[in-house]
Amino acid sequence: MKNAPHEDAAKRLLDYFLTAEVQQEVSSIGGGFAARTDVTATDANAAKLKQIMSGVDVFTPDRSDIDAHLTDYVDAWKTTTGS
Repeated sequence: MKNAPHEDAAKRLLDYFLTAEVQQEVSSIGGGFAARTDVTATDANAAKLKQIMSGVDVFTPDRSDIDAHLTDYVDAWKTTTGS
């Protein structure tokens, strides 16, 4: 939003996209996951996504550690993905 032509409007739009109402529709309209952990979609797409993710370990990097250990993260990614 910083340096956007309309910073305030950009902030309001992002705030709107992150409301519980809009996040509830992310899977049904966009086919993706909600950004909010307090929103649990129950539509058909959400059920399919839940099934797809069954047994998948989601890795969340420590953002404060990435700069110091980027090579380790990349090596781990390559090992895990076979790339």
